[in-house]
Amino acid sequence: MEFLVERKKASTALGRSKLPGIDYTLNPYIGCVHACIYCYARLYCDPRIGRNWGKVVVVKENIAEVLAREIARKKSGVVGLSTITDAYQNIEAREGITRRLLEILLENNFKVSIQTKSSLVLRDLDVICKKKELVDVGFTITTLDKKLAKLVEPMASSPSERVRALEEISAEGIRTWIFLGPIIPGISEDSFGEIVEIAKATGSVVYYDRFRVKTFMNSGAVRELAERARKANWQKITDELKELCRAKDITLIPGFGDF
Repeated sequence: MEFLVERKKASTALGRSKLPGIDYTLNPYIGCVHACIYCYARLYCDPRIGRNWGKVVVVKENIAEVLAREIARKKSGVVGLSTITDAYQNIEAREGITRRLLEILLENNFKVSIQTKSSLVLRDLDVICKKKELVDVGFTITTLDKKLAKLVEPMASSPSERVRALEEISAEGIRTWIFLGPIIPGISEDSFGEIVEIAKATGSVVYYDRFRVKTFMNSGAVRELAERARKANWQKITDELKELCRAKDITLIPGFGDF
């Protein structure tokens, strides 16, 4: 998939976060070439990028320098890397911005919570392992079915690649977690049992969230997913997931409040 790369100068790096357990947000890019058809992040960026989600990515080319200046003035806390983009999307392999941000944060003893759909995070294991007590890494997994994942998350790493990366990171003694979300009715449930087994094997916490229907979901494949979500028996879906986690003694936490 082709995409347009733009560059800009960032005036700030760290933003205040409203997410539970996260004090600051840090987003090295605007837009995301993973092009997930359900992604809500398109609603929180330039409308032009939102309308062309997955086709435009803006590189904040000076954000490492801005962070290095800001961090001396900030109270230590947990930094979410990232919240409205994937810091390890494909372009990061070339740009290397996320790696430098990670180095700066850890050199200053800030805690870092990484969430990604990319196995590229393995590239930075050497940096993470130097201060592994300050880092946790989570992988978003909506389904383990490769074909289905390709339809809804076309440019992200395959589910099997994410699982292998999760296993490798966990083996290094780094705290790991799985974000099972958004749960897509009729798709995600088939993977519940295996995801729970993966969480057990890697000592991972599982966060979850339902498919939240948004205004942009009015055409194409995402419209079908939205219709499924409207008709879903969320109580039944949640109870099934809770029971599976309870049986394996897995910590299960609602990502944005229970449903």
